[in-house]
Amino acid sequence: MPSATPTTATPAATPASKPTSQALLQLDAVTKSYGDLDALRDISFAVQPGEWVSIMGPSGSGKTTLMNIIGCMDKPTSGSVLLSGQDISRESPRALTAIRRDHIGLVFQQFHLIAYLSALENVMVAQYYHSLVDEAEALQALERVGLAKRANHLPAQLSGGEQQRVCIARALINRPQLILADEPTGNLDEDNELKVMAILRELHDEGHTLIVVTHDPEVASAAQRTIILEHGHLKEIRNNQP
Repeated sequence: MPSATPTTATPAATPASKPTSQALLQLDAVTKSYGDLDALRDISFAVQPGEWVSIMGPSGSGKTTLMNIIGCMDKPTSGSVLLSGQDISRESPRALTAIRRDHIGLVFQQFHLIAYLSALENVMVAQYYHSLVDEAEALQALERVGLAKRANHLPAQLSGGEQQRVCIARALINRPQLILADEPTGNLDEDNELKVMAILRELHDEGHTLIVVTHDPEVASAAQRTIILEHGHLKEIRNNQP
C-alpha cells in the first residue's frame, strides 16, 4: 500500500425509452452471445443524468451480463453502449479499464475489500489507481457513510453492513459519473439494508446517477424506473413514481 500523501405509486409498464443525446447512458440493440446462446438480445434503453434506475429479473435473465457490459467489464457481441456519448462497446480492454476507473463507481454484493488493508486504506486504493491518494479525503468519504470511527479496522473486524458502506465510500471517492451497484443489500440484515438504502437515497437526492441490480422488489421500487429482464430480453420498463 502506497503511503498517503495529501494533495490539494402503482407501477405502470412503459415502452423502452429511446436513446437521446442528453442521456448519460444509452444502449441500442445490445446483444451478448455465447455460441448459440444469447445472454442478452436487442436490449435498448437510456438513463438520464441524475436518474435512479433498478434492474430486476430472475436468475438467468441477463442481469449480471448487462451489469458487466455497463460497467466496462465486458463488451456486447453487437449493438452499442454510449457513456456520455462515447461508444464504450468499441473500446479496447485497456481503454475500458481506464473508463471504469475514471467514470464508474462499482458497489459489489461480495464487497471485494482487500483483507489486509484497513477500511481507510481500501478507500485510498481507489484513489491510488485514479490519481493521488488523499487520506483526509478518504476519511471524509468514510465519515459520509458513518464509518469514520471504524477507519482503521480491517474488513474482518467489520460487519457485513459496514463492509458494504466501505464499498460505497470507495465507489464515491473518485466522483464517478455513474454509480453501478450489484445487489447492494443482498447480504445484509434489515437494519443494515435500511442504512444502505438511506445512503443511496441521499446520493440520488444530491444528483448522482444510480443503476442498482436487485432481486428485491422493495429495493427496486425506490428507483424512478425498473428495467425488467426475462430470458435475456427486455420484458418491460416500469415507472415507479408518478
